[in-house]
Amino acid sequence: MLQYPAEYEEFSLLVKRHVVYTLILRVLPGDRQIIEHAAPRLMRGYLSALSEAEAPIEQALRQVRLRMRDIGGRILEERQEAHARVVTAHFRGFTYTHRYMNKILVAECEKTVKLFLNGGSRAYQI
Repeated sequence: MLQYPAEYEEFSLLVKRHVVYTLILRVLPGDRQIIEHAAPRLMRGYLSALSEAEAPIEQALRQVRLRMRDIGGRILEERQEAHARVVTAHFRGFTYTHRYMNKILVAECEKTVKLFLNGGSRAYQI
């Protein structure tokens, strides 16, 4: 029976965090534009909160990438399919495919942004 390397569980978690952080950073500029065009009364507060969350998420993404490299892994490819995001990653001589359902990723992204907005970024740091 083929077994995963001992550190694969950590690597798998890092891949998931990489996907979530990357998606959040891709979505934030669009959300910022939507808020600006909607012109809510508290627009500056909303925009400020999003900006304050962005820097720690970028830092967390850098930490994830460094940790991945330190344990011998890297992401080869990410692609979006109809109902899932598919990530191909290389870890210690083997190639693995991770599938994340879109609905689950949306929930993870929302939870992560909420944590970062509430100053809980340390909970997600490596």
